[in-house]
Formats: sequence, C-alpha cells, structure tokens
Amino acid sequence: MGSSRTSDAAILLGHVIQCEDCRALLLEQPERVLIGRKIPEDQRQKLIDLREEDFENIAMLASTVGIELSELREGIDHPRARLRHL
Repeated sequence: MGSSRTSDAAILLGHVIQCEDCRALLLEQPERVLIGRKIPEDQRQKLIDLREEDFENIAMLASTVGIELSELREGIDHPRARLRHL
C-alpha cells in the first residue's frame, strides 16, 4: 500500500483477530459491520465472504482479503484495533 495510514480493513481485521465476539459478528453480519467504513468495494466483498477457516493464520487472512501481511500486522498493533469493539 505504501501510505502511512493503516487502512480501515487492516484495523478491522486486526481487531477481529484478537476478539472472538467481534469476529463472530463480522462472520454473521458482515454488511452491518462494514457500514460507514472506508473500504474499497473489492475488499468489502472479500470481507463479506470471509469464513472462520480464513482466520487460521494471519498470512492466510491477509492473502484472502488482498492486503499486505505487513499492513495486517500494523492493523493488529493499531490502538483502534486494540481498544474499539465493532
């Protein structure tokens, strides 16, 4: 991606990797979770299509959603990912 701003998709995934309740919400009601988030349409559809199996490891998750592994790591470490539930 190359920007200094961590994407909304990476922050969202960074949180749901760490929070099982929010992961369940994303998997059960993805359209609701994605409302108001700045996520490109192609990534939005990939997030809607996620399954529990896609969370097996972060490399698989990053690949499935189409973001760089380094960006996903930034999302995991981002303060918003650690502090804010969906």
